[in-house]
Amino acid sequence: MSQLLDQLITRLRATERYDRRFHTDCPFCGKEEKRGQKHFSFCDSGYYCFVCGAHGGLVALAKHVGQDVSRDDYPMPRMPKASSPAPAPRAWQHDTEPLLKQYTSAANRFLYWGMYKPLSRNSVMRYRLGVGVLPSSRCQYPRLILPVFENGVCVALHGRAFLPRDTEAKWLTAGGSRKNVLFNADSLTPGCNIIICENMVDALLAQQIEPSIVAVAVGGVSWNEAWTEQIASFNPNKVIVWFDNDLVGCPNAETGRKLLDIWRTEMQQRVDTGAIPSIPAAPKPRGPQLAQTLADAGLPAVSYVWPSGTPPKADLGWAVEEQLIKDDVARIRRYRAGRPA
Repeated sequence: MSQLLDQLITRLRATERYDRRFHTDCPFCGKEEKRGQKHFSFCDSGYYCFVCGAHGGLVALAKHVGQDVSRDDYPMPRMPKASSPAPAPRAWQHDTEPLLKQYTSAANRFLYWGMYKPLSRNSVMRYRLGVGVLPSSRCQYPRLILPVFENGVCVALHGRAFLPRDTEAKWLTAGGSRKNVLFNADSLTPGCNIIICENMVDALLAQQIEPSIVAVAVGGVSWNEAWTEQIASFNPNKVIVWFDNDLVGCPNAETGRKLLDIWRTEMQQRVDTGAIPSIPAAPKPRGPQLAQTLADAGLPAVSYVWPSGTPPKADLGWAVEEQLIKDDVARIRRYRAGRPA
């Protein structure tokens, strides 16, 4: 497989990163490769796209990009699966409480979080948002710290850059953090109204403006089947899948046409330069697909439809901020009219 891997590295013009995987533009959804962000990567064991969820082995990847191969040419060795031991917990995982207290006692944490999103002091305190250095991370600069809880236990830490000198990725994850955790699922209650979005902080912002709902986030558009059962166990009144207004989220017709034209133009340019042999199949919006998956499981799920005129790539956080601006304008008008704000 090393020979096939070398061929794909050359064909896709991939670059190796610190994680010993090779990164490039996704040949399935067309997401551009950006240093410091997890999009599409591959190695000798296969490929995966964090945007569209495409995954598989090297042979399948080679066939997709037009390389004439077969499994007979590159047979996978059949070896008995050995149960690998669970990785040892990182130092910060033995007792997260002192670390969380350190983050939440940082000076100016309300200011820094408010500069990122219009979160209230109550939201910052309720979800234990803090500021500090992310543990088990290559970055040693202070970051906005977002803890992820499961059954009341902190199982993951995410950090976002906010200092001008920090040129690392916007979001990093502490080594050892649990994956496949539905963010804010601890807030679910029987019979609640649920919003499923992509961005974790946007979920908190949505609950701030509308406390009657429970907003959970998947951290992208990929969905874990176990989350369907987790949500179904609460017998929700309604579930709204509110993904971003982009090609792989929940685009409205206007945005879908516009972004699809841009995507096809970019793919044609890559075909003309020889980066890929042909234009791949257009990415399919994951929001409507997820809503249908949940509906098939018996949940009252629908996909949010962005209104006409919504800017491309708008997300739930954008919608909330727009509503907050409208509320502020309405309060100012009432005040000027001499009515109670």
